[in-house]
Parts: sequence; C-alpha cells; structure tokens
Amino acid sequence: MIHLGTQYYRPPFPNGRYWADDMKRMVDSGLNTIQFWIVWGWVEAKPGEFRFDDYDELVELADRHGLEVVLSTIAAIHPYWIHRVVPGSEMVDNFGHKIVSSNRGECHYGMTPGGCFDHPGVWERMSQFLTATVEHYHRAPNLFGWDAWNELRWNVQADGLVCYCDHTIKRYRDWLGAKYGGLEGLNDAWQRRYSSWEDVRPGKLPNRPYTEMMAFQDFITWRAVQHAYDRYDLFKTVDQVHPVSMHGGQPTVLHGSDSYPIATALHRGNDWAFSDRVDGIGTSSFPKWGGREMDRADFINRIDFSASARQGKLVWLSELQGGRSNIGFSVAQSVDAASQQFWVWNGVASGADTILFWCWRDEVFGRESTGFGLAGNDGLAPERLTAMAKTGKVLREYGELLEAYEPSPAEVGIFFSPQSYYLYWSQDGSAQRGLDGIKGYSQALVRRGIPYCIVEENHLEALEGLKLLILPRTVVMDAPVAEALADFVRRGGIMFCESETGAFGSNGIYRYPEDRALAALTGIQEVGRRQVDHGVVKLSLGGATYSPAASQWLTPLFVRGQAEAEEMLLARGLVGRGRVLLCGTYLGDAYLQADTERGRAFENFLVALAANAGVKLPVTVVSPVPLGDGFVHVRVGSAPGASPGGARAMAFVFTPEPDSKVELCFLPGTFGGHVKDILTDAEIPVTDTDEGQRVVVGPTAWGIAVLVG
Repeated sequence: MIHLGTQYYRPPFPNGRYWADDMKRMVDSGLNTIQFWIVWGWVEAKPGEFRFDDYDELVELADRHGLEVVLSTIAAIHPYWIHRVVPGSEMVDNFGHKIVSSNRGECHYGMTPGGCFDHPGVWERMSQFLTATVEHYHRAPNLFGWDAWNELRWNVQADGLVCYCDHTIKRYRDWLGAKYGGLEGLNDAWQRRYSSWEDVRPGKLPNRPYTEMMAFQDFITWRAVQHAYDRYDLFKTVDQVHPVSMHGGQPTVLHGSDSYPIATALHRGNDWAFSDRVDGIGTSSFPKWGGREMDRADFINRIDFSASARQGKLVWLSELQGGRSNIGFSVAQSVDAASQQFWVWNGVASGADTILFWCWRDEVFGRESTGFGLAGNDGLAPERLTAMAKTGKVLREYGELLEAYEPSPAEVGIFFSPQSYYLYWSQDGSAQRGLDGIKGYSQALVRRGIPYCIVEENHLEALEGLKLLILPRTVVMDAPVAEALADFVRRGGIMFCESETGAFGSNGIYRYPEDRALAALTGIQEVGRRQVDHGVVKLSLGGATYSPAASQWLTPLFVRGQAEAEEMLLARGLVGRGRVLLCGTYLGDAYLQADTERGRAFENFLVALAANAGVKLPVTVVSPVPLGDGFVHVRVGSAPGASPGGARAMAFVFTPEPDSKVELCFLPGTFGGHVKDILTDAEIPVTDTDEGQRVVVGPTAWGIAVLVG
C-alpha cells in the first residue's frame, strides 16, 4: 500500500496527554502511518543505559489505532557525555579549532554536532545505540520500516568546515592512496612531488588551488556514503525484513547550494550512491517555507531529482510540509489543501510509496514553535484534514493499482556532474552556478511537458533508452566519463553541451581547448572566453532561429581543419550514428533570470532540440497554452499486473487552478474508449483522432485528476 503518515514525536513533545486523541484524529483524517524520532541523546542519557519507555507506549498505542510505524533513528544528536566518555572525539574545523557542541536549534535534548564518527570510540558508541534500537523494535507488529539517517545530518551547528581531526585526515589519505594506487599515483594524477603522506593535506578554503579542495569534497561525499552503508549494514544484521531508508534535507542535486563557511558541496553524500545499497531514498520538502513559496516547476523538479536516483529502490517524501512553517517570531503563509494535495499526488505520480508529513501538531520548542502542524493552528487545518481523508480513502480503495504504478521512462536526460560542483565550490564557495544550470533546463522541460531524468556521472547505465542528453555547465570531465558519453553518441544519441564542457579534470587542472575530449571527438574547438554584450544570443536549429538569454561568457566555436574557419555559437558534430551539439555559452541558469520573451525562446529551443532528437512525448497539452507557472503537468505511466487484464495505463494531471479545464492529446493506443478519474470516480470519454487520443479534464476539486484506462 501507499503509506500516508506523519511525524509525531520528537522527545519529549507532544505531551503524553495528547497521544491517544491525536492518533484517533490521524486515522479519521485518512493517515495510515506514524513516525517517531528515536534520539540517541534522549535514549542513552546515561552511558550504557537505553530507555525506550516512552517509545514503547507510543508504538503500542499506534498499533491499537491501526497505524503502521516508521522509526527514525537520530544518531546525529549525541549524548552530553560523548566527549567525557570518548576523550579527544571533538570535530576539528579547517583552522584547527575544536568544535564546541551545543543543543540543536530545534531539538530539546542532546547536542550536536558531537563527536566525529571517524573516531573509533564514537562509532562504537553510536553503533551500540543503533543496534539496541533495532533489536528492541524489529519485531514490533506494526513496524513498517526504518529511516536510518534523518536528513543525512552529521555537521549541523559545527559553524565551519569539518572535519579535519587526525582520524578524518588519516582516512582521507587512505582514500587517496586507494584511489590513486599510492603516493606516486597521486603525484602523477595531481602533478605534484609529495615525498610523504604527511605532506598531503586536505583543502582548506575556496579560491585556493582547486586540486586538494575538490579532492577533499569528493572524499567528504564518499565518507557520508560509507557512513550510510555502515548504518545500513548494522540494521540489516538484525532486521532483514523491514526496509531501511534514509533521506536528505533536499535531493543531492540541490546540495550545490551549500556554501562556505558552513559546508562543502554534496557534504551529505550522494543519492545515487545510497541507492546502490540501501532499500530506499527520500527527501524533505517545505514548499511554503517562511516567506518563500516554491513554484510548481521547482517542486516537480525536486521530486524528479530524487526519483531519478532510485535505481529500482523505494522513494519516500520523508518530511513533507504539514502546516505553516514558522521560524522564530514570524507569521508565514498558511498551507492550503489544494497546494498540499498537489505535493502529495506529485509524489505518487513520481513513484513514491511513502509520504510522511512534518508534522501532526504545531511544534512547541524553540524557533520552530507554533508551526508545521498538519492539524496546526494556521487557520486551514479543517480543509487540509478533509482533503487528506479523501486522499486516504482513494489510497485504500485503489491501493493495489497505485502500488503497482510505474512512471514511463524518459527519453531526455540532464547530466549531473558532482565533480563540476566541487570545482565551482572550490572557486566560488558555492556550487550554485552548476545547480542553477541544471535547474534552468529542468524547469523549462517541465513547463513544456517534456519528461526527463537526471543522469549522474558515476551511474551512466541510465543512458540506456535516452535519445537526448543535455550537459549543463559540465566543466569537469575525466576520460572514462568522456568515453562513455562518446559511446552514447556513437550508438545514435544526441548530446547537447554548454561552454567549456570538460575544460578541467577532476584534479582541478585546466585543459586548453584543443586538448579536450569533445574537440577530439567532433573536431569542434572553442576559441576562448569573450564577454556577453547584451545577455542574448541567436541560435539556429532545424531551420529556425531562437534568441534565448545567455550568461557569464561566450566561447565561439570553429571546426578544425577548415581553410576559412567561421566562428559560431552553436556547432554540430556527427559522431557514429549520433551527433554532438556544442553551444558556446550558458543557457540554463540564464533562463532562471530571463524575461518572458527570452524565457519562451529558451523553452521553444528545447522543444525543437527534443523534436530534432526524435523524442516522442507521451502526451501534449492542446490547451491551455503554458505560460510561466500556469502550465499543465501530466505524468504518464502504467500499473503492470494490477489487474487480470494486464497493465493499465495511468496519467496524473495537474492543472494550474482547481477550476481549470484542459484538453490533452495522448499517444495513439494509450487508453481504450474511456478513462476513469479515481479521485472523483467520473468516467471521461476518449476521442481517437489522427493526432492521437483526446481527453478533456476538469474542472476538479484541487486541480488534480488521476486517470486510469
């Protein structure tokens, strides 16, 4: 079944006098799952003594109310005794200062960041807590699963870059030695002359040599992934039955926004690497956070970024905004039912099997007090809970169908290069440039109804089945990745690259234009950086000309070997059965700041690029015409084996407004003579035309329809 639930207990709140009545209201509101934070500092307040009495009562009470349980193990909030019992376990910042831990800003008891888990004594103590928790609860009759690492936190409130303690530096050097085959291999790769491993230090600051700063970020990402594996393996040693998931505060792609001095890019790991082993991945999402409201395309992208990394594993919306997200002495925007249902059903449409709200009641502690409650006091709780009860009823009635549903695979990919993020951060103290490049393309594709997936540079099996691959701001590329992408093109793929693709290696060293992989592959070479005069460029494709916004610089292109080399900003190179298109500027991040005219030009260019690559859209929107955030979003898929007749086609339709009426054209043969909207049980006719199958949807209660053939 689809698990629809809420976070409830972050000790010692809410008070026990609310528990029974709250759980009854949850069930009445359509929820079937409840989550509890099991906090290390709270459970093991005295070394070696584990107290689960409050959790025992909650788990039993949830069982009596028919609620399944997710247990989130919060090992990142350490007991106060950690440094007393494990001397020398403090984290160390990039200036050599020991980190002084303190109570976490939103948690009542326990301190953070605590000890460094590279210290064997810290991991021994942490693993004892995790083992005790799993052993205590893995036989609970209503246990659904584990959230083994909440938001992948390990350095919150460190107040600077960590960790540079002796244990972490030793592990960093060991990692380098294994990666490069010893000190001489490192010297060869980095073009250095180290004579001892003691001379090899991690990067300290942005805007210093890229080489060791990029390497240290890469190591920190790897280190987080290994810690996730350690937790997962520990859980699975005791409990082989229940799924073990973990989730980030945001998808990996968005961790490019982490900036100096607090954190490096991708410091909390990599969703693709997590899903190589763990049972599920997820993300938190607060679309109406404070005074900022995430637009519809941004939220859809957020879920797409997580779902792209799943590799057949579970996807959880692990902390979805329940009510108004107050921070401090503020009055943020209330959460209306239609917006919240848009978030919920987009999660289901992307293949999520678990959706957990943060949280049920308004918080009472610290800066988060008065906010976040699904049943909280922002004035809109009654309409939210009424809507949720309706959704819960649909999930119960159509549980088998929705659980079997799988989104259709995309034919367009957007390339994600962690190494490029590391380079941008090493220069700017943030990888926002690389992140904005991906966001620009992904937003535009969503607004124009072109399905896509994210292709991570270490998981290139995702290229299978793609017709078009877009490389936004991929300034770093090593030979193995370059060759794999060349093979994709030789097999018939189309690859669209922006300026200075592969201009650097992962060693942080610049390559001249003639030395880059794409120059060797295509014969097309950049002539060097030029200023952008007016922030607009003209690009010709398929006989049409487009004038999108451009950013940062121009790198004009020419074809090597031609007697009279003509400089251009968009060049095409034929490679095997495919082709490479090189663009001598940056379009994706420019789109985020573009006016309506330039934004529409960029979107039209992408539509032409997809058509030029032979991409077939599963559905097109006949009306209304997309404009800004006023676009219709449709997710198409099927539920194989959900009925005796075989796979059933499905489409999730999201209109700009609840009273919108939209006309869609699906590929021929998608449905039979009619479809059913399972949110309303309405039968909707399907009209076969020469172009495809026409379906008219709406108006609907929340601007959402779930069509089943």
